Amino acid sequence: MAYCIRCGVKLEEGSKACPLCKTPVQLPPGMEESKQQPLFAQKLPSRGLGGVNKTRKGIIELIISLFVISELTVFLSMWLSGNGNQSFIPLFSIAMAALSLILAFSAKPTYTMQASIQCVLVAVYLVGLDASDLRLFWSLIASPALGVGWLYFVYPFTRRAVQKPKKAAGICLLGSLAYLAFINLVLEQGLTWFVPVTLPVIATLLLLLALFSLWFTNRKNKRVPLADVVLATLVVLFGTMTSLDFFLSGYQLGVFTLRWSTGLLGTAVVVLLFLISVSVSRRVRRFFTSHNRHD
Repeated sequence: MAYCIRCGVKLEEGSKACPLCKTPVQLPPGMEESKQQPLFAQKLPSRGLGGVNKTRKGIIELIISLFVISELTVFLSMWLSGNGNQSFIPLFSIAMAALSLILAFSAKPTYTMQASIQCVLVAVYLVGLDASDLRLFWSLIASPALGVGWLYFVYPFTRRAVQKPKKAAGICLLGSLAYLAFINLVLEQGLTWFVPVTLPVIATLLLLLALFSLWFTNRKNKRVPLADVVLATLVVLFGTMTSLDFFLSGYQLGVFTLRWSTGLLGTAVVVLLFLISVSVSRRVRRFFTSHNRHD
């Protein structure tokens, strides 16, 4: 550390002049001061390195200790009472609960990560319960249903789904169709009702959505009122339910007819005519949107 030769003020490293008296700092050649650098210089990360901190580590160790104690207690109780052959379900349930808690405290604390882990664990748990008698039946339907739920309630919040919403919607639709086909194969050992009922109903739904999307995007007024969206949703819903009744009657009775959906079809037609009249006739639209009602 250098000092001013005139006033004795301590100078900072690399100073060219005294900050008090402005006297130039003159050092012999090769004696220029420079800021000290650490021996192994490296940039610090902008964020923490993550991982399990001491608090979470302590909680995980407590969970493991309780898990071991619980497993030993339940096993000895079941074995000493002569029910050792029925100990799989309680022991497996304790193990899955402990694993769920451990992953909850060790994995990344985000909604998508935690929800995905829990969906997988619940699916494994259901398969384990169903396999306790060395056979699989109901878990083949329940476990894939969790995957469909993940597609609709977790996948839309992932980064890829947010960046490409149309692709995400297509993936959700294909996943739902695959699940329905799988159910038909499990229950009937064939695509008995998937092809004649499910596919036409989904095609009707997609057709109605495409028509309303094309209609709303090609309107002169690009701003679509909320009331029009609600009414269009009702038309799509009622039309899809009508198609379900129509194709289901053909599958069950061999005759394509409408049984319980006649009222839904009539309501859909009335709502559709109202939407068309509001969209085409300016006088009708002003009657329902203007604040000044005239006789």
